[in-house]
Amino acid sequence: MPVQLTLGTHNVDHVTAAEELRIPALDAVHAMGAVLASTQDALNKALQLKTGILLIGPKWSGKSTAVGRAIRLLRDEEERLLAAMPEAYRVRRVLTTHGLQSKTAREFLLALLQKVSPGLRDRHLGMRKDDDTLRHELVSALLNKNYGVIVCDEAEYLNDRAVDQLRKIMADATERDDRRVVVGPDGESYKAAGVGVLLVGTSKLLDVVRGDADNGHRWSEAIHVDTLPPNAIGPCYQAIFPGFGHHITSIGVDEWATFCANHVALGRKMPVGKIVLHARRYFSAFLSSELADAQTNVARETVPFNRALFLYTLDAAPSPAGSRHGSK
Repeated sequence: MPVQLTLGTHNVDHVTAAEELRIPALDAVHAMGAVLASTQDALNKALQLKTGILLIGPKWSGKSTAVGRAIRLLRDEEERLLAAMPEAYRVRRVLTTHGLQSKTAREFLLALLQKVSPGLRDRHLGMRKDDDTLRHELVSALLNKNYGVIVCDEAEYLNDRAVDQLRKIMADATERDDRRVVVGPDGESYKAAGVGVLLVGTSKLLDVVRGDADNGHRWSEAIHVDTLPPNAIGPCYQAIFPGFGHHITSIGVDEWATFCANHVALGRKMPVGKIVLHARRYFSAFLSSELADAQTNVARETVPFNRALFLYTLDAAPSPAGSRHGSK
């Protein structure tokens, strides 16, 4: 006999629930393995080599989640280095944008300037500053405040003018960074200096970058990330819901992996974003059902697995391809 679920009848602290529902996206990263590793590699190359790197992947593939995690790990490491060398180390900063859209180069430069130097004016003595002046001031601010990399998420929305300005920002910053020249016992040598750029987006981003032949001199590498294979779906849910552990132990890890591969992924690769969306639906539905009555102080970490609810909320979530197959 199928389990009957009553949904939407319980009082839920929606503020608390909303906070909880943001968390799975972060925890899912731990099961994303290759996506996170590729993202960290892309960020480190842009930062260390002061060059332009592209991180390319399909929608819902977890790029934004992985980028957020990679930046947080970088900032943690920078704070550790600062604590170890408070007098000698200067923290490298990350400038981030998300889905930034601009019609003109000027709009793009002003948007970046407002993030780096919010009080900076776009006029001098009543005259509008031109694009070169705005870019000069932006580069000065980036170098003075020790920004090491600009990360543009959803960069497929950038137009060719914005991408061209990013190329010029990298070139100008490299030329003007005093740390570029190193004087040693054998004379002067050069090292990577300035500001790197990481563009994160879908394959459409490649068309924007290829639109300007000059861009090829600054965009040194495109790193591709893929969706999750079916056998990685199970660990992803386990990372989001540790409370599923009792059920997984009872049926076995292999059986759990097979269940998720067949019922969630339908034997196909699946974007991690779809898993996160389903996890949010499952958690929200759990809080609103009679199942929550059996527990006190319900938290995402303690939510148990319920097959009927899992499949019910799975059918409510968008399918990566085709329709769902009931609850076999």
